Amino acid sequence: MRLARLEVPGAVVIGENVWLKCDFDLEGDELYSVKWYKNNVEFYRYQPRDRLHGQMYELLGVYVELSKSNASHVFLKRSDLNTEGTYGCEVSSEAPHFKTVKAEDELRVYVLPKEPPVIEGADSMYEVGDRVNVTCSSGPSKPAATLSWFINGNTANATFVRKYSSIRHYSGLQTSQVGLEFIVGAKDFDQGKLKLRCVATISQVYSSGSEELIIGDRGQASGSHHVPYLVPGQDGPKIEGTSPRYEIGDLVDVNCTSAPARSTALLKWFINDKEVAANKTTPHPPIHYTEDLKATVLGLRFRVEQNMFKSDELRLKCTATLSRVVSLSSDVTVVGGNQQNSGFHVSENTVSVTNPTPRCCVERTLWISILLTLLSAWYPNDLCFGLLMTSIY
Repeated sequence: MRLARLEVPGAVVIGENVWLKCDFDLEGDELYSVKWYKNNVEFYRYQPRDRLHGQMYELLGVYVELSKSNASHVFLKRSDLNTEGTYGCEVSSEAPHFKTVKAEDELRVYVLPKEPPVIEGADSMYEVGDRVNVTCSSGPSKPAATLSWFINGNTANATFVRKYSSIRHYSGLQTSQVGLEFIVGAKDFDQGKLKLRCVATISQVYSSGSEELIIGDRGQASGSHHVPYLVPGQDGPKIEGTSPRYEIGDLVDVNCTSAPARSTALLKWFINDKEVAANKTTPHPPIHYTEDLKATVLGLRFRVEQNMFKSDELRLKCTATLSRVVSLSSDVTVVGGNQQNSGFHVSENTVSVTNPTPRCCVERTLWISILLTLLSAWYPNDLCFGLLMTSIY
């Protein structure tokens, strides 16, 4: 008898229902029971010999719907923060073999903010030399959101950012806050506007898996084996390129290849449970299976040294993590004071303009000048001309 596959969703959003799946091959044995555990506490049992095949046991955060549960599946009709934990499936066979196999995996519950982040403290207008001092706050979430600032679409200078501790609520949720403070310069204007954006990001890990290679003290590779769980819905990563035997001084040149997935897997190498620095690993181009599915590949090269063996063994492990990122953002667009045509008024570039003479006045003055010229020609006598001038004005 063997356990073929365990499927536990790595991440669910609070309130969602959950399908748990346990595939097994009896290989000729007779099934005695299938038991499900959360954090090592049993909450569901299936025994084909019982009158009621399925039985549930009350457990905080586990809401089993019996009508949709059977030997291979358990359905949880909803989830809350207490649903999070380690879920295990245990399969046992009848006499004469009485075999038992078990696997387990983590389930995480995420709470997304109900609203986009809020930007506070922005003035209605800014000019060059003004100080911007604003704060961005995300709504309660689990885990705490990561907040990022952008100025006119560009990542804000790290020296402008003020990081604050997250606020923990009694419910277990957290609120994140981050400040932004800088002096406005002319270069901060984009078409006369200053646009501030705050982005809240939550990364949801929905599956993880690993594979381990053990090299014995005599240099004999004992072969690779899986840790006690598989990635939900798919196989874990594979270590490829191994040799059947390694001696001191030999070159280990191996690759870790993730299972096909729609997103890029985060791969990490470990030597004797110590993570290998990223600059000592080699990323390779992904392997494309279809337009949507691809496998991530990460290489590792090193020489076998005697001091690498711990307890007569050298352990290589590769882990693969798949996650999805949820982002919410808020924008504040501010226009400067004394604006004209939606542009900023920049104080050091002010241009003064005197008020021009109104057109009507210019025309009136011109006609008077023409009239006076004609009158002076018609009335050369100064006295008469003076009397006419007085009557005109």
